[in-house]
Amino acid sequence: MSLTLILLCAPAFLVAAAGLLAGLVFLSALGMPRVQRGGTVTLILPLTGNAAGLAALLRALEAQTLPARRLLICVEDRHDPAYARATQLAGTRSTSSLPIEILIAGEASDCAQKCCNQIAGLARIDARDEVVVLFDADIVPPPWWLSALATPLLDGSADIVTGYRWPLLTGPRSGALPAAPLGAHLAAAIDRGIALLPRLTVFPVTWGGSLALSPRALEKLDAARLLGSTLSDDCSIGAQAAALGLRVLTRRALLVPTPASGGLLALWRFGRRQYQIVRVYRPSLWWLAFLALSSRVTAWGVLLAHVEHGWARLATLALLVFALLAVLVQALVGRRLGTADPLAMTALQSVLALCKPLVDVFHWSLTMAAWDTRIIRWGHLAYRVSGPAQIAVMSRRRWG
Repeated sequence: MSLTLILLCAPAFLVAAAGLLAGLVFLSALGMPRVQRGGTVTLILPLTGNAAGLAALLRALEAQTLPARRLLICVEDRHDPAYARATQLAGTRSTSSLPIEILIAGEASDCAQKCCNQIAGLARIDARDEVVVLFDADIVPPPWWLSALATPLLDGSADIVTGYRWPLLTGPRSGALPAAPLGAHLAAAIDRGIALLPRLTVFPVTWGGSLALSPRALEKLDAARLLGSTLSDDCSIGAQAAALGLRVLTRRALLVPTPASGGLLALWRFGRRQYQIVRVYRPSLWWLAFLALSSRVTAWGVLLAHVEHGWARLATLALLVFALLAVLVQALVGRRLGTADPLAMTALQSVLALCKPLVDVFHWSLTMAAWDTRIIRWGHLAYRVSGPAQIAVMSRRRWG
């Protein structure tokens, strides 16, 4: 084996080892929240489309150990199917402990529609609110979710609290094996690994799927103005919070269950958009992901080209062992979070680990496709992006 081949393969082993080590460190430090503070919390939910999971989400919010003051559901306009869905469900919950307000945000022009919806919710915040939570509609939060977000703000130990999604391949309380498409399994295989990576201060990123802010943080961020010229609520808030010296806490326990769904094409489009946004707002993070994945794809190519040699087969086996161990760590994390996969799901994730070359090529293609960020398509809108704060809605597909 020549020095050139060693240099081509070595980075992939470093990336695999670093990822496995990060997962082990995450697992060793993962603990469930033990302290719960009381306080007044308002929830802001930007909503669009069919909102198929809204009923389950509302049930989960009503079951929170820390009751929210109110839920502000913010939609684009009355033609958005989300408006009818939210209105219908709010009308059937007259005895609910969670008051619901539905707000019309209007059409975005210089920012993401999601951000425009969030701005409408922020306009309703008043002096009674001790914590404001921005979150996504596709999560299935456990009963302690809101308390885990709000407590560090209520006890004064943080200004912003965030987490990350944890892809689920089953219903939140079902152990049955669903007919999940390949895209869902692939999404879990990729995103669970990302979820366990360390959140380094050099890459200040928050996650808009579960993001709690104190009144002080909202005021210092000038949140409505910040969101009014961006495509990414989480990247922009994270960067501005770091610039202002706000205390941002990423809680390990807040790996929020998020059902994985969709086929390969839907996953590819979603992944490309996510990496496009990262490239616009965190180019150094995009380069890190691109180089890490390129090292893996390069190594697989070298090993495949020399498969007749014993050292290549041994190296391939070693990389696959790393991948299988990563699946084991992820399974243990899920169990500790109370979202353990059925054995059949873990077996399918192990099969994907044995197909790691194909998974890495798919993942790498997402970063490559994100090179061009001039036009970013998100839902029913297409945005022209000239810079992090230079966003314009280029086209809008009207609701039928």
